[in-house]
Amino acid sequence: MDNTSADLPFYYNEASYQFAYGEEHFLVKISPSYREVKVQVIQQPSNRLLSLLDLKRVEKFEIIADKKDHSSVLLTVVNDDSLQTIELDFKPRFKLIFKEHFTG
Repeated sequence: MDNTSADLPFYYNEASYQFAYGEEHFLVKISPSYREVKVQVIQQPSNRLLSLLDLKRVEKFEIIADKKDHSSVLLTVVNDDSLQTIELDFKPRFKLIFKEHFTG
């Protein structure tokens, strides 16, 4: 399968996004058909890793805010007996909130 094919729908491709806010540089990779999401945050100019998420069972990827001064997404991971939510704020500063809710 060609992961960069323009002929395939978005669902079957891998999308990569790179962007920066201040000293924080972000790399976001989304593979919808595999339900994988990877988010890496690097602090510049020191090149220090601030955060790395490498998720394999993402059910939902929701854009919560996409404004000039605030942007965030909400990821939902479903397991057999729990539901995990990961809220990521990209601006004005990086923030990660991880919650687990038992369903069983």
